Amino acid sequence: MIILFAGRYTSDYNRNKIILDGLQKKEGVKVIEYKFRKRKEFDPIKFKALVEESDFVYCPSFSHKFVRLIKKYSNKPVIFDPLISNYLTKVFDYKNVFRWSPRAYKNYLKDKLPFKAADLLLADTEQHKQYYHKTFGIPLNKIEVLPVGANTSEFQPQETSQNEIFTIGFYGGFIPLQGVKFIIEAAELLKSKQIQFHLIGTGYQYQEMQELVKAKGLSNVHFDGWSNYKDLPEKISKFDICLGIFGDTPKAPLVIPNKIYHYAAIGKPIITMDSAAIREVFTKDENILLIGNNGNSIAKAILDLKNNSEKRKQLANNARKLAEESFSEDKIAEKLIVYAKKLLHH
Repeated sequence: MIILFAGRYTSDYNRNKIILDGLQKKEGVKVIEYKFRKRKEFDPIKFKALVEESDFVYCPSFSHKFVRLIKKYSNKPVIFDPLISNYLTKVFDYKNVFRWSPRAYKNYLKDKLPFKAADLLLADTEQHKQYYHKTFGIPLNKIEVLPVGANTSEFQPQETSQNEIFTIGFYGGFIPLQGVKFIIEAAELLKSKQIQFHLIGTGYQYQEMQELVKAKGLSNVHFDGWSNYKDLPEKISKFDICLGIFGDTPKAPLVIPNKIYHYAAIGKPIITMDSAAIREVFTKDENILLIGNNGNSIAKAILDLKNNSEKRKQLANNARKLAEESFSEDKIAEKLIVYAKKLLHH
């Protein structure tokens, strides 16, 4: 099978890297890449020649604006893996576009038109699949679920020395769905408990969260700044407990973010908000701790796990086992190949 990756994308972005790494391990599978940043860089003749060599075209995450162009010049099936909805993200999550405005409708079309043009649409969770169906009218039989997963050969358990102070870790882009404000609320409740919080990353609400910590006078919250992807495994391995997402936005209950798959692959006890999406892959109290998205719930869960080393060990070991069995790069690539074969058969 020959797969043509085409669109505006970076091969080392987490979603793309997992799929590419997994596909490279599959016998009889070859990947061809055709990257372009702007429409004027797209060469129809060159692209059509590559299509002729391929069995199908895969449009990676965030390639929304080029799916229809790719479909126009392809006589092979086109699979689009958007990962996000522009409409959901900008209008309802970030809330920087008024819902009933022309800009909101423009973002709606930025999703609907490429979703409709693709022969197969991928969603990272069943909840996202249902959202694409209900919001944009995409038939359910045209959407398949491909979890984000993790590269378990890069993200794996590491030997680390025990922390002098119990350490809670988080990494992310400080976007609304992550609910960092609730993590800070928990830190305030636990400021006298000899527990340190380390927040890795920068992004949308980064400065706002720094100002919140300063206003509360918290010395137990540390902003570690941006980190290279390759350094994440080592940094995550130093945490005693890892925190997922706790946002109160419409998008938050639809997704399982990269960080949770990474924490699991490294074999760390994870606390995150309870949602239908997270339960599609993880099992409450077996390989993850699921709680309410508020400071009190986060603080209580942290204290409970801090005082129960056996529970932490159980959650950590089961999380790693789940990663190996269900969402390694190999497993994700296998699922994509199955979907492609099904599409080609029809």
